Amino acid sequence: MTPALHRRSVVTAKDALAVVGLTVDELVACVDREPAEGPRYLVGSLASGFGNDHSDVDVHILVPGLERPVGPRLHHAADVTVDVELYPAAWPAETVARVGAVPTADWLLGRIAMDRVVDGGQRRWLCRWMHAVPLDPQDGPVFSDEEIAVLLPALVREAHDKLLVDAAVALLADAAGRRGAVAYPESARDYLWARAARGLLELFCRAAGDVTTGEKWLPARARRLGLAVPPPGRCADDAAFVLSGLSWSAADIMAAVHIHPASDAAPVELAGRRFLANRHDRLLETWTSASGALGAALEEHEPETLLDAVRSTSCDLVVDEAFVRERLAA
Repeated sequence: MTPALHRRSVVTAKDALAVVGLTVDELVACVDREPAEGPRYLVGSLASGFGNDHSDVDVHILVPGLERPVGPRLHHAADVTVDVELYPAAWPAETVARVGAVPTADWLLGRIAMDRVVDGGQRRWLCRWMHAVPLDPQDGPVFSDEEIAVLLPALVREAHDKLLVDAAVALLADAAGRRGAVAYPESARDYLWARAARGLLELFCRAAGDVTTGEKWLPARARRLGLAVPPPGRCADDAAFVLSGLSWSAADIMAAVHIHPASDAAPVELAGRRFLANRHDRLLETWTSASGALGAALEEHEPETLLDAVRSTSCDLVVDEAFVRERLAA
C-alpha cells in the first residue's frame, strides 16, 4: 500500500456542492449570515468525494483571534441543511508544530507516531481539515502536503491504539464465551470482532492518506483505495484478519491494553448504602476496581467481570504508551 494516496481532496467545491444541488455562490450567500471573517472551507463527506443528495453541508471558518470553537450553527440554503462552525485560525499551525515534535517510526503501513498526540475530539476537525475544500480558491488548502506528511502519522497512531482496545475487548469476550458466560453469546462476540475488523480497515485507510470521518463511508473509502472490504457481519476469520493485520499476538494485545478504575467515577452514600456513581450519573451497587495489563488482570478476575466493569464505566481501558513505543521501536 502506498501511503498518502489521498492526502488532497479529489473534488472541487463546485462539483461537491452539485451533489446536493447547490452552487458555490448560494453556499457563500448562506455562510455570509455568519458575522465571522476568515477563510471558509467545505468539509466532511462532500469535501472528501462522498456524500449524496441528502447530505448536509458542513463549513468551517478559520477566524483570526478566536480562542475556542463556536458552533455548530444551523443554516439553510434552499432545502439543504448547512452547519457552520468557527475555529481559531491559529490552530492549524499550532497543531502542526505540536504533532511535529513527536518522533515517528517506520511501520508496516508507513510512518506512525511513537506517542499518541491526537485524541478523538481533535481527530474530528483535524481529519476534516486535511480534506477541506476552500470556497474561495485564493485561500488555498488548510494544510500543505508537507504539513499533512507531519500530521498523518499521528492520525495513524490514534486509529492504531483504538484498534488495540477494540481487539482487546473482543479477546475478553471470547474468553468469557469459552467460560459459558451468558451475557457474551456468540452474536456479541461476532459483533465485537466485526467492529475490530472495521477498525483495521480504518487504520489501512488512514495509512493510505484517506482520513474521511464517518464510519458509514468506510467501505466506499476502502474500495476507492483498492482495499478488500469485508462483507456485512462477521467473517469466520475476523479475529485472524485483525491479528494478522496488526501483526500483534493476542498475548501482546492483552499486555499493551490496561484496565484501571475510571477517574470520573466516585463512591457515594445514599440512604446508608454505598454506591459508585459513574460518568453517566448511574449508581452502581457493585463494581470492580481492577488495575494493570489485561493479561495480568485476568489472573485475578474472570473475563466477564472485566467486561462488565468496562460496560458500566466503573473501569476504563487504555493503551500503555510505553509498551507500544517499545514495540514500534523494535
